[in-house]
Amino acid sequence: MNSRSRLKLLYVDTDSFWRGGQEQLYSLMVGLASQGHQVNLAAPARSPLSQRVRECGIQTFGYYQWSEFSLAAFSRMYRILKGRGFHVLHLNTPRPLLAGGLASKFLGVPLCISSRRVNFPLRSSLSRLKYNLIQDAVVTVSLSIRETLLEGGVRPELVTVIYEGVDLSWIDEQATTPLFSNQPQVVIGTVAHLSAEKGHMILLKAIAELHSRFPDIRFVLVGTGPLGPRLKSRARELGIDSQIVFTGFRQDSDALMKQFDIFCLPSLSEGLSSAILSAMACRLPVVATRVGGIPELVVDGVTGFLVAPRDSNALCHALSQLITSPELRKRFGESGRARVEQDFTLNKKLRQTEELYRRLLQSRSIK
Repeated sequence: MNSRSRLKLLYVDTDSFWRGGQEQLYSLMVGLASQGHQVNLAAPARSPLSQRVRECGIQTFGYYQWSEFSLAAFSRMYRILKGRGFHVLHLNTPRPLLAGGLASKFLGVPLCISSRRVNFPLRSSLSRLKYNLIQDAVVTVSLSIRETLLEGGVRPELVTVIYEGVDLSWIDEQATTPLFSNQPQVVIGTVAHLSAEKGHMILLKAIAELHSRFPDIRFVLVGTGPLGPRLKSRARELGIDSQIVFTGFRQDSDALMKQFDIFCLPSLSEGLSSAILSAMACRLPVVATRVGGIPELVVDGVTGFLVAPRDSNALCHALSQLITSPELRKRFGESGRARVEQDFTLNKKLRQTEELYRRLLQSRSIK
């Protein structure tokens, strides 16, 4: 394949919500489209991702899949792929691995690639087979996820690490409406799906410990999810609900971060965290847990603090150090921004993704 030829790409995402994986796919699709490639999306028609990419002029196909083993899903995928000449089928979520992989093989699509953003171990021999037999490559967003796949039996030559990337120009242009009429002394915020693995309950416990020492501090929890009602109830039980703003889902979460002084993500499990990348791009010091791919982003004592998961005391101590030291916050924030500029830019992600596609297509002598 000519190194300058236009690629015809189909991305598949089966989720109906907007989280980090959808945000990163959106930036990848828009970025590759701007470079002249023909980019397409198969996803639920009313999903936030479908709506946003349509606004950018990207063609979308309605695609729904509720279970992994689905003849209907295979049929839908087959109809979308047939006769359209896609060079690459790239599966952004795990549910369509079987349907997408098999349909692409039947129809002779040159490449079927999947992304893996979660750090959960593979559960069965079937999971290994789905990667080893019907995927031409697996893109992981961290070395940690790569190691988890290799431990699960996925062939090493299939797995490539491409870190998520941030559009720094876009981040720098963001402006936001203030959340507070009177800006608090320090604002600590997090952006994450409100689900158990993000560790919000541990954060609430740390907030309760901090409250007596720093009554003027405010906390902002951005996101929505099944744990939302329980978190609000627990905040009331702890007597800290007046200290916390629950914003719900916000499309302007990157802009909201500019009102934070500290970013905190106490995850119990994490593939990488695009929210941490955005926070570092916004020059925020980060307090996070030493799980999954987070240590590949946050350098302990340089761009923030890393603590053990489920340890509210350690979380409280790390936050206290930053609350009481504006100088440390500034130093960590500037170091985090420099780290993003060097290793985690959108342009780097676009370049590495295109290079992967072209290298694999060339190995198959695709004209």
